[in-house]
Amino acid sequence: MKIHVNIIYTILSILIGFIPISVSAATVYLESTQNTISVGDTVIVIMKINTEGVIINTVEGDIAIKSGGTNVAIKEFSLANSAFGMWPRTPSLSNNGQVVSFVGGVPGGFNIEGATLFKIILEAKKDGRVTITPQNIMAFSNDGKGTKVPVSTKELVINVEPKKSDTIPNDEWTSLVVRDAIPPESFIIVFGQDASLFNGKKFAYFSTLDNQSGISYYEVRENGAPAVRTGSIYVLQNQDGDAKLSVTAFDKAGNKRTSEYPITQNSPLKGVSWPSVIFWVIGILIIVWFYKKFRKGKKNVSNIS
Repeated sequence: MKIHVNIIYTILSILIGFIPISVSAATVYLESTQNTISVGDTVIVIMKINTEGVIINTVEGDIAIKSGGTNVAIKEFSLANSAFGMWPRTPSLSNNGQVVSFVGGVPGGFNIEGATLFKIILEAKKDGRVTITPQNIMAFSNDGKGTKVPVSTKELVINVEPKKSDTIPNDEWTSLVVRDAIPPESFIIVFGQDASLFNGKKFAYFSTLDNQSGISYYEVRENGAPAVRTGSIYVLQNQDGDAKLSVTAFDKAGNKRTSEYPITQNSPLKGVSWPSVIFWVIGILIIVWFYKKFRKGKKNVSNIS
C-alpha cells in the first residue's frame, strides 16, 4: 500500500477540521501504586491526563526527576495501554538521566479522564526523597488548527527508605513482564515519500500496540537481507524498484508479531477490514505530519529511526 504524504494536510482538514474547540484546562499528572519504597525496589510510575472535556490529539513535554543525586535510576519506558498510538518522539532520557522528553499523538483525538500516556520504570538506588514533575507540557486540540489547550500539572513525590534486611526487593516491572505471553497486535506496512523528509527517499512506516508490557523494537528484513533493528520508520535501502519487507514487532517480554509487504496468502492481515486499513493509513499520515512539524521546532526528534 503506497501513499504520498503531500496529501496529509488535505486529509487532516477534512477529517478533523470541523471539531469544535474547548477552553477547559487539561491536567497532566503522575501516579504510582506506592509512594514509599525501599532501596532495591522497582516501581512503575504512570503519566496520565484528564482531558476535562477537551478533545486532544497531541501532547508534548518533559518530566523532571529530582532526587538530589542518584536516588533512582530509570530502567525502562513502556507504552502499554497508552491513549496514544503515534509517537514522533517516544519517551527518551536526557544525558544526565534527570529529564524525560516525549511527543505523542492519536488520530482523531481523545476525551478521556485518567488516560495513560506512558509508563516510567524506576529502580530505587539510594534512600531519600524523589520528586517527579511534569514540565513544559503542551497539549493541542483536535480542531485542525493545532490550537494549544491550557494544561495544569501535578507532581509526584516518592520516599525511598533504606533497604530492609532479609527482605527481597519488590519488582513491579519484572512481575508484569513475566506474565506477558501475548504477542503484539497485527499491523500493516505503509510506504511513503516526501521531498522534505529523509532527503526525499522512500520510507516505510509501521506501528502496532501491545497492551501488556509494551512494544520494545522492530526488526526489518528488506528483500531477504539480514534483519535491521529500527523504530517505526524505516528508510528503504533499495530506492529503485519494488521492495519486499518483513517487519517483526517485539514486546518487552520477547513476544513477537510479523507482517509482510506485499501481504502474503498466509498473513493474519489477509482478511483485515477496510475501515481498519483506512484508520491505519490516516494514523500514518498524521505521524508523518507530526514528524515534519516537530523536526522544525526546538526538539530534536532525529531518534525516530
